[in-house]
Amino acid sequence: MNQSPNPFCLNKKTFKAFIIGADPTNFSDNGNPKQLEYVFGILSDEPRYFSGILKNLNLIGLHLEDIYVQNLIPIYLDRETAKNKDWEVHATIWLPKLIEEFDQVNPGRKKPVLVTAERIMKFLVNEDYILPKAKDIYEESNGGLFMVKPKDNKLGRPLYAFYRHPSYEMSKNEGYRELLKGEFY
Repeated sequence: MNQSPNPFCLNKKTFKAFIIGADPTNFSDNGNPKQLEYVFGILSDEPRYFSGILKNLNLIGLHLEDIYVQNLIPIYLDRETAKNKDWEVHATIWLPKLIEEFDQVNPGRKKPVLVTAERIMKFLVNEDYILPKAKDIYEESNGGLFMVKPKDNKLGRPLYAFYRHPSYEMSKNEGYRELLKGEFY
């Protein structure tokens, strides 16, 4: 039916972090799925899906050449993530492919993953892991930067909350922003 958007990466040898989205499903083309060449419509004439993420990346010192971007579920589904009660079922099916793809470009599993939504993060953490609420993750804390350790998640890589929701814009969350910026310098 629909061709999946391609992952986005300008340089697979030098990128600094993975960015992971949920899936490409959208109905922004007059109620039909808008076909995207790259995940989040990166490099398209309509940057609305990625502009907020890019702004947040820039605020922590990362740019397009520093990232590898992919969706957990690479295919278009019949419902957008927020309305899809079966999203986790699809995510479970696609997870092994994502792990394989990430391991091909970064076999040592050292590069961190910036997770763009709380639903994705909840799916990726191990069942026995207690994930703090998004608000608590982003509030300044004396404990330092929130990270899900590789042993505590299904990707086996460091995971950081990098949520797309406007409440979590890096411009509004200075403490979290500065801690996260420190991870890439």
